[in-house]
Parts: sequence; C-alpha cells; structure tokens
Amino acid sequence: MTMPRFEMYLMFAEKEDNNVETSEYEMVCWVNDPSNMIEVQSAANEVIQDHIEEAEKEVLFGTATVMIEGQEVLNIGFRNKDADPELINEVIELFGMQGDTIH
Repeated sequence: MTMPRFEMYLMFAEKEDNNVETSEYEMVCWVNDPSNMIEVQSAANEVIQDHIEEAEKEVLFGTATVMIEGQEVLNIGFRNKDADPELINEVIELFGMQGDTIH
C-alpha cells in the first residue's frame, strides 16, 4: 500500500547582498487524501511558507508545480510579502514571469 502523497517542484528567486539567483527543489509531500485539492493546496502553501521563513537567503518570489500520479494538477506563483515589491517586479520582468499569490 502506498502512502497518499504528491510531488512538488519549487523554484525560488532568492537575494543575497546585491545578487539574485534561483534555486530549484523537488519534494514529496504527504496528505491524507491527494484527491482533495483543498488539502493539497493547503499542504503546498505550508511548505512554501516554511521555506520563505527558514531560508538562509531572502526569498523574493517563486513558482510551485504540484504533480499527482505524474499529472500536473496545480501551479502556484507566489511573492514574499516582506520583500521589496519594486525589486520583485524588476526581477520578474527580467525572468519574464507573470501572476502570483502573496505569501
């Protein structure tokens, strides 16, 4: 029997001194019912928020792709509410990304 889970691929844009770089992570997250999208989104948001709070570098923004049984079921774009919004906008323009949720 397999444990209920989903996979999440994260990309964070992080700032340290005057440098901005991206980091990518692949994670497995456990849930009671992977068909319950409210539970999946809540678990994904918790992982994102934990990373923003615990990261060594300042997280500016990022994206998350949630996969269940090999199928992409959710995309989340997010911004760090405590980061400089002008800097975030400049970096997003540089990367050519749009759309997000503020965490």
